[in-house]
Amino acid sequence: MTFLEAILLGILQGLTEFLPISSSGHLVLAQKFLGLKEHLVFFDVMLHLGTLFAVLVAYRQALGKLVGVGLSTLANGQFYRKPISTINTSVELRFIWLILLGMIPTGIIALLFKSDLESFFDDVQLVSIMLIITGIILHLPRLSKHKTVNSDSAPDKIQTWHAPLIGIAQGCAITPGISRSGSTISLALFLGIPAKTAAEYSFLLSIPAILGAVVLKIRDIGDTHIPYYILAAGMLASFVVGYIALRFLLAVLNRGKFSLFSYYCVALGLISLYVSTFVAPIQ
Repeated sequence: MTFLEAILLGILQGLTEFLPISSSGHLVLAQKFLGLKEHLVFFDVMLHLGTLFAVLVAYRQALGKLVGVGLSTLANGQFYRKPISTINTSVELRFIWLILLGMIPTGIIALLFKSDLESFFDDVQLVSIMLIITGIILHLPRLSKHKTVNSDSAPDKIQTWHAPLIGIAQGCAITPGISRSGSTISLALFLGIPAKTAAEYSFLLSIPAILGAVVLKIRDIGDTHIPYYILAAGMLASFVVGYIALRFLLAVLNRGKFSLFSYYCVALGLISLYVSTFVAPIQ
């Protein structure tokens, strides 16, 4: 992999990680188009780490408040005597609890199906089909009976049973071609969660998921043949572009135009499926 290729893939990751069009699916297609034959799962994880920093920067105030409240609660003996009632006394504590609940199904899916899902990175036809499915998922909010046009933050709109469902959606999005942000935000909007809260919950829930992926792949550092300065360049590109893309997505959500991305996903999926099957079959 060249320095320029790393930058291009980093830009692609930054654009597609937060926009609901599947970053992993785009990276698979881009890697095939660029003719990269080496094993790039670890590089893909490093690019995700770059966009993780974008989430940390964009939500630094919310994260700081959650961490502060969480630490003070752990130092309070009342929490250990009456954990449930203590959690219900604070919006921040309840939000932390909902994130923990969402993490559980995501972690289970990742641990059980990690090897199988990684093999999908070599299947362009499957990735193309998953992109089409993502396009369908993005229309899910249109079927909701709930009104989600109001983008004001309302954490109380997330019910306890919503969290594991959204966590399952995030776990399924490990499959390349299925958008993580698209799946989780679409489901949240379908459940009646306001757009701003849906986005905040989705992106904060991604933090432990991305960290978990990095931990699972850390042993591959010794096996990668990509120079570290190239990895760093890709990460920096994904961070900068990812932050810009995140802000853009929030603006789109505020305007209620989230499902417009579905047409792009379906079109790209159909084109890549046709090309990889009939024009230039992948060997």
